[in-house]
Amino acid sequence: MTDAECSRGLIEGKQNNVTRANNGALKPERYLEECEKLRTQLDRTKTYLYGLAAVVVVGAVIFISIVAGLYGKLSHDMAHHSHRPKVGEQVAKILENKEMCFSCGKIRLGPSPEEDTMLNTFVRKDNQKGEQCCVETPAQLLKLLELFIERTYREEMAKGNIKVHTGGNTGNGKEDKPAAHLMGVNRRPDLNQPPGSQFSISNWIYNQDLAFAKKVTYRHGRIVVPVPGLYYVYSQISFLELFMNRDSGNGASTESPSLSHYLYRYNIIYPNGGEEKMIQNSITKCWGQNKGFGEYTSYLGAVFDLRQGDEIFVKVSNLTMVVKDPKSNYFGLFKL
Repeated sequence: MTDAECSRGLIEGKQNNVTRANNGALKPERYLEECEKLRTQLDRTKTYLYGLAAVVVVGAVIFISIVAGLYGKLSHDMAHHSHRPKVGEQVAKILENKEMCFSCGKIRLGPSPEEDTMLNTFVRKDNQKGEQCCVETPAQLLKLLELFIERTYREEMAKGNIKVHTGGNTGNGKEDKPAAHLMGVNRRPDLNQPPGSQFSISNWIYNQDLAFAKKVTYRHGRIVVPVPGLYYVYSQISFLELFMNRDSGNGASTESPSLSHYLYRYNIIYPNGGEEKMIQNSITKCWGQNKGFGEYTSYLGAVFDLRQGDEIFVKVSNLTMVVKDPKSNYFGLFKL
């Protein structure tokens, strides 16, 4: 209760003093005394609440500092000391007595060979439930937690629970939208490729020459979509086939009469390993008795309604025939 309210009550009490005295109403002096008591109690309550809020904030800061300090000390000890820290010793004893295994699919971050190599940190075993990643040391346990946290973050981002800030507007007031143009640097590996297989192109130039990745993330040959919406996605791949036996009229050993070019998207929350084919083009090879080589070009392009966290990438049916010229092989996208 404020002083104004108390004063107003006091004036009203004085004006009605005669009529209210016989009814046993509160006298003006008594009313003012009650106002003072209420104001004192209110001040005490405010002081108590301010103090309680301060205690909560300080406690939270102390708790975060302690957790960060313990984690930092554990990581530092494991990285810089030959002896195992006390926490590490306790974890090591637990792991010695009980094997800790998880499905590799629950911590795998993507379909690329680089992301599969990350799982080599663990002991990989096959059983009826599929491939298992087993932990035997505290260092492996820390790595498992790191991959689990990263995968959980990507899942929440794909579900839209975590928003990605892509920046502000351009100088002319228009929105600066996500866009990327990547150029191929295929290494043309020498490997036996069975017919009907699909191979990801995992090497692209994304920050040199004419290539760029603006407001998107480049990850192991994939473009990560930062915000949901309509995107135009495109790709061109050029193939070159050399015929070794021109005199006999027989070409080089080609397992398939056609070449295929695909655009895929990957997302952790999608079924069947997270991969989904978006669009495909197939080219029938041209045969000729006196041909020394064959050149083929495939172009794909379409508008897609993409989800936040989708990772767009390119696959082909034959990697060894993809030409090395970066200007002949490219893929990209831009938000409409």
